[in-house]
Amino acid sequence: MARVVRDSYVSQALLCVLMLGFLKVVVASWRTSLVPYELQMCPPTNPNVHYRYGVSQMQGRRPYMEDRHTAVAELNGDSSHSFYGVFDGHGGEGAANYCVQAMCHNVIREPSFAKDPVAALKKGFLRTDQEYLQIANRKNSEDGSTAVAVLAQGDNLYIAHAGDSRAILVHSTGKVTALTSDHKPNRPDEKKRVQDLGGSVVFWGVWRVEGILAVSRAIGDRMLKPFVIAEPEVKEHKRTSNDWFLIVASDGVWDTITNDDAASIVMKYNDVQDAAKHLMEEAYARGSLDNICAMVIDLRVEKNQCIKKDA
Repeated sequence: MARVVRDSYVSQALLCVLMLGFLKVVVASWRTSLVPYELQMCPPTNPNVHYRYGVSQMQGRRPYMEDRHTAVAELNGDSSHSFYGVFDGHGGEGAANYCVQAMCHNVIREPSFAKDPVAALKKGFLRTDQEYLQIANRKNSEDGSTAVAVLAQGDNLYIAHAGDSRAILVHSTGKVTALTSDHKPNRPDEKKRVQDLGGSVVFWGVWRVEGILAVSRAIGDRMLKPFVIAEPEVKEHKRTSNDWFLIVASDGVWDTITNDDAASIVMKYNDVQDAAKHLMEEAYARGSLDNICAMVIDLRVEKNQCIKKDA
């Protein structure tokens, strides 16, 4: 099946390569005109997340918006437990929407959630993928979504990701610790995994699985199974007083802003709402061509009330 899909997409891939040159010409004229954006600080039904956060997102230079985010408070009734997520859809918004609806629920419903959060996150990602694939099969949908999630259990932070949406930790000194490593098809271990399964990694503008998808892990993407998997990598971190911010964002931020630059931008603002807004705007100003979603989580003080703020 994958070989048939590859052949059917060759013409589209070639067209994408030709379009790259065109985009480079026109992007300069777009750099200074911000399109309307949505600044969302808290879902109104979940204002009491354990760590206060700000999130800002925009459609940007794409004709459609596929980035999504979520923040869920008081997991299983525990006020010290919260869940944060950013999901970057591709080929449609269905998978990203489903991640918002189901990912947190699938994580906390796992029997291992209380004693083994790492296992719960892994199983929650895989369950979400399996459920969405059933939906996609019924609807004949071929879309997918990256996912990066932060599970906070008091001072214990668990960061899970599949794809190239990224999470970084910003310390009080401005130093950065990367908490995720992008699942790109040309990452040596990912390339080997895909090829060992009989798949290919092809360069069409960027490295792509089967010449199609520019990430090697994601939720959905039914036509690229088993090469594109949903199993996340999970990192554990114990919060200290020197940990100030978590930045969680889609690749619309990271395509134009380095980890260190993102930290420098966020450190300028005491309010994480302002920090998220300016990080988003800076990514756009530097020429990001993608949807943009930037979330900044405040680790300095626990149990802050999340405050809504108009753009």
